[in-house]
Amino acid sequence: MKNIFYSSMLVISILLFQSCEDTIKIGLPTDQINTENVFKDKRSATAALADLYISLREASLFSGNSQGIGTSLGLYTDELEPIFSFPGSDDIQLFNNSLDPTRYVISTLWSTSYSNIYAINSFINGVTNSDGITSEEKELLLAQAYVLRAMYYQTLTQIYGDIPYTTSTNYKANTKIIKTPALEVLKLIEQDLLKAIEALSYSDGSSNKYYPNKAVAELILAKNYLLQKRYEKAEFYSKLVMDNPQYSIETDPSKVFKNSAKSTLWQIANSTAIAATYEASNYIMIFSDWSYKLNPALLNSFENNDLRKQLWIKEFEDTGSLYAYKYKNRRNNSDECSILFRIEEAYFILSEALIYQNREKEAIPYLNIVRQRANLLALPNTLDKQQTLEAMLKESQKEFFLEHGRRFFDLKRNNKLSLLKPSKPNWQDKHALFPYPDKEILINPNLNPQNDY
Repeated sequence: MKNIFYSSMLVISILLFQSCEDTIKIGLPTDQINTENVFKDKRSATAALADLYISLREASLFSGNSQGIGTSLGLYTDELEPIFSFPGSDDIQLFNNSLDPTRYVISTLWSTSYSNIYAINSFINGVTNSDGITSEEKELLLAQAYVLRAMYYQTLTQIYGDIPYTTSTNYKANTKIIKTPALEVLKLIEQDLLKAIEALSYSDGSSNKYYPNKAVAELILAKNYLLQKRYEKAEFYSKLVMDNPQYSIETDPSKVFKNSAKSTLWQIANSTAIAATYEASNYIMIFSDWSYKLNPALLNSFENNDLRKQLWIKEFEDTGSLYAYKYKNRRNNSDECSILFRIEEAYFILSEALIYQNREKEAIPYLNIVRQRANLLALPNTLDKQQTLEAMLKESQKEFFLEHGRRFFDLKRNNKLSLLKPSKPNWQDKHALFPYPDKEILINPNLNPQNDY
C-alpha cells in the first residue's frame, strides 16, 4: 500500500472543463504542504476540486482508456476479445481469467484508486479546516468530494471484496490499516452519499453536466442499496431519478452518447474542445491488428433488428471484425463526452429491486421501455421471477456493454457469474474477486488473507 498513501503528488491543471487559471498542488501528506494556501478561499478550493475531476478522466478506474474497468472487465467477462496482444500480456491474462497478483493491471487498478482517494481525503480535510471558505461554500465542495469518494470505494469493494477504508491522510497509519468488511464499506459509502444528497441540488452549476449533482448521488445510492440488498431503498432512490423532469430516455438510440443527450446524468469533459473521448480512441478500429474486437458472446446476444446492434456496433471492413461504436468521433470531436451515468441505469436498478421484492410483474414494463426504444418486442407479463431476472441481465448486457464494468457487476451482484462459463472456459467461482496486489501485501500484511485467484 506504499503506492496508495505515501506522497501522492497530483499536479493540478485547473479547470480544463472551463478555463486555465493558477496551478496548485494537492495530495502530499498534510505535513508537507501549506494547506492554508491551497484552501485559502473558494477559488483555490475549486481549483483543487477540478484536479480531482481531471484525475477521474485521465488516471482512474473510470477512464475510458485501456486502463479503465470498461476495458479490463470487458476482457474479463464476455464483452471484448484481444486482437493483438503479446502472449502473457495483461490483456491475455484478463481474457483467460488467469489473474496474477504481481501484474501491472492488478496493481494499477488498486494504486490509482487509492491515490485518488488519498487526494479526495486531503481535499475534504483541507476544505473542512479552511477559515477562508464560507459554510455554504464548504457544503457544496464537500458534497462533490463525497460523491467521488463513494464512487471509488463502491467500485473497489465490488472488485476486491473486503478492502481498506480510510478517510485519513495520515500515511504512516494508513500503511498498517486493516481491511473493512465489504458490507461495512457499503454502509460507510451510504453515509457519504446521504450527506452529499442533503447538500447538493439538481443543478450542477453548468449546462454541460460535467459535475455530479443530487440526481447522480441518488443513482449511486440506489445501486449501493442493491448491493446491501435493501431493495425498498433501491426502489425509492431509483424512482427519484426516473421521475426527475431534467432527464428522460432518448427515443433515438443514435443520440444516447451525444453530449446533449437528455438521458445523461453526468459526463466527463474532454481535455480540449475537439479531443476525442478515450472510448472512441480505444475501441474504434482503424487497422486490422487493433487491440480489441467485440466478443461473439456479446454479439450473439443481439437480435438482428435491435437498433443498438445497428447503431452502437460497426464492422471493420478489411477483416469483418466488429467493434464498439457507441462513441463515433476519433477526431474533431465536438458533440461527444465520456458518460459516467445515464438514466437508463435507474430503470434497471428499479427493475432489479422489484424482482427481489417478488414484484416481477411490475418490473417488466420498465424493461420494455428500454427494449421498445431498441425496436424489440415487449417482454410478456407472464414471465416468472427467475425468467424476469434473466431477461433483465440479458437486456443490461446489450444496453451497457463496455460501460464501466457493468456486465461484471450485474452478474456478480445477482450471483450469475456462472453464465460466463460457456464463453469463458477458464472461469471459476473464485474469479468473482480480484487478488490483492502482491506488493501491497508485502508492505501491509494486514491485507492478508489473499483472495483466491
